[in-house]
Amino acid sequence: MNLQLSQEQELLRDTFAQLFATESSPERVRAAEPLGFDAGLWKQLVETGAIGIRVPERAGGAGAGLFDAALLAEQVGRHLVSGPLIESVSACAALAELDSPAAADGLNRALDGDAVVSLALQRGSKDGFPLVPGGASADAVLGLEGSELVLVERRPKPEPLPNQGASALARWDLSEDGASAARHVLAREEEALAVFERAREQWSVLMAAALGGLAHRALEIAADYASERVQFDRPIGSFQAVAHPLADCLIDVEGGQLLVWRAIWALVGGQEEAAWLIPSAFAWSADAAAAATRRALHTHGGYGLSLEYDIQLYHRRAKTWALAGGNPRDRLLDAADRRWRGARATLPEAGEMTVDFGLGPKAEEFRGVVHRFLEQHPASDEVRANQHNWEGHDPEFQRALAKAGLLFASWPPEYGGQNRDPFEMAALEEEMQRAGRTHYAIGTTQMVAETLIEFASEDLKREVLPSISGGEANCSLGYTEPGSGSDVANAQTRAVRDGDEWVINGQKMFTSGANITQYIFLLTRTDPEARKHRGLTMFLVPVDTPGVEVQAIHTLAGERTNATYYTDVRIPDRYRIGEVNAGWSVIGYALQLEHGMGGGGELGQSMIDAAVDWARRTSRDGRPAIDDPRIREGLAHAAAQAEVSNCLDARSRWCAVTRQPDRAQGPMSAVFGPESTIRIGSQLMDLAAPDSVLSRGAPGAVGSGIVEQGYRLGTAMAIYGGTSEILRSIVAQVGLGMPRSRS
Repeated sequence: MNLQLSQEQELLRDTFAQLFATESSPERVRAAEPLGFDAGLWKQLVETGAIGIRVPERAGGAGAGLFDAALLAEQVGRHLVSGPLIESVSACAALAELDSPAAADGLNRALDGDAVVSLALQRGSKDGFPLVPGGASADAVLGLEGSELVLVERRPKPEPLPNQGASALARWDLSEDGASAARHVLAREEEALAVFERAREQWSVLMAAALGGLAHRALEIAADYASERVQFDRPIGSFQAVAHPLADCLIDVEGGQLLVWRAIWALVGGQEEAAWLIPSAFAWSADAAAAATRRALHTHGGYGLSLEYDIQLYHRRAKTWALAGGNPRDRLLDAADRRWRGARATLPEAGEMTVDFGLGPKAEEFRGVVHRFLEQHPASDEVRANQHNWEGHDPEFQRALAKAGLLFASWPPEYGGQNRDPFEMAALEEEMQRAGRTHYAIGTTQMVAETLIEFASEDLKREVLPSISGGEANCSLGYTEPGSGSDVANAQTRAVRDGDEWVINGQKMFTSGANITQYIFLLTRTDPEARKHRGLTMFLVPVDTPGVEVQAIHTLAGERTNATYYTDVRIPDRYRIGEVNAGWSVIGYALQLEHGMGGGGELGQSMIDAAVDWARRTSRDGRPAIDDPRIREGLAHAAAQAEVSNCLDARSRWCAVTRQPDRAQGPMSAVFGPESTIRIGSQLMDLAAPDSVLSRGAPGAVGSGIVEQGYRLGTAMAIYGGTSEILRSIVAQVGLGMPRSRS
């Protein structure tokens, strides 16, 4: 896996960022209105080769790959470039495909700057003329008229139509009657349709990238404003009501940008999923950009409505750009048809790409080892039904994993592992999920054990780690208390030293797994006079110690968690983890490990798979439910969310491995995973109603009840490890540079 840009790509991005900072400043953008075309900027784009970035070198272009063009498009969006650059890039790439003198002439004129060529995204017909982005500034338009791919020239240029984004929109008659200067038929029938479809798909990728750049910049503007604007004696960005919605938008936008990258990567690799990832990325980016710019403008309050403020420029263009090709939701239908109904897609050639979302050959080889092991140890129906909670824990399977060196395969051999790297571990986790195996007991135990390796005494390591690595012992977390909730540093459970022992008294809530684990990783207060973060100490408490009591709490999600009580519990000092009163650094280390464990996207995908199966098997109004476009659109939207979750998880993992600067990548993944699971569950419950309300065991329950169960579990996942609000505050502060929004 590699999400790092090459030096050449960074240079390309930075070069255009610097160019646009001068040539497409907010002042220049305003000056280009109402036409939305800056002739001086266009000249610069011709001279830098931006117009021909996707044209092969043999045809006079730069010969760059689609990913490089997407990096350019991101800067187009960030700086609101006034002109149909994305349409022109796509049109020129199409012209370069054709063996036609008229196509070659049109391409040369575009590359030389003698003509502005745009792309008609809608087909022309006798019933109406397509609305062409950049049409009012274009000298020629490439489009599909009936079964013919045509290059039409008009003089004079058509009148611009007033529009929300001050873009150079105009209607073009692509027929012979509308060609006042010339009309060239470049291809017919199947060839014409294929070239046109490739151009449209390329436009979708590049426009999705541009919308991501546009939205990201709008959020930065809003964050800067919120950090400076003071109300009630505080910057408004310190209020969670302001910070958290911006954080949510940032996560959606960056997730969409990653999805664009992943779609291009799939296209470069010739993967089948590229066919549905491209329209999914476009639809997602269109929604995310609209929401982000709307929220960014709202953050400015009344000032955001003023034409003097730049944010309205972004708000108006987000919708206008996204709608140039029609309703973005129609692309979700394309994604659904390609993924689940075998619809054919005609996709552009993508060139090369250094960014890589794959786990690598070493990880794939290890995946095969894991897969064969899991085939030999299949999960029972009961275990599969409880895959997403502690009740799915299988002690015999855990011991078998340990014997095979797979339980904690990333650990060194002396601790029972195989020194597997994080990407190999990702392959293992994916196979475990596919096999219906829960990660709750194993994942929590691994997190605690790795914290022990870092902070525990050698005596305790020798005592505890062999039983953990052998699959004989598990750990649960004793953080939360009735009065502290997510503010774990407010713990009141007391530990008082008595010689070489500690006496513990208190209560913990939501100690999930304590009924089946052997140890509780317990946060206590050892100095009540110190500031709350400085008087804490961590212990590893054996559950069978006298004075420890475990009581069941059954939850909405159908899980069992526990309240645990500690009454004069005596444990030796060797069970202390880290220094006395330094527990906050210990728990901070553990929380970092927890946030790196992924966002739980596997539950969302399980629900989607079940809903698709339901839609194929179930009849609605005398036809398969999957024939209903509303159902296909909903399934595709849910699937897009799952893909975004996967992308954010992948980035979080890669950033942790390569030690990238902290931009809240982990918290973004940790917020989006559970929140998207909640949304996916809600959507699928609606789509599959009324069958979706049936629980496990009821005849006709969707996916044996996984959709209904997942809807409830998603709500719980947003609370595990600290409520999402805590993580949103981190995203706003670290990802957007906003003031601290929590005490």
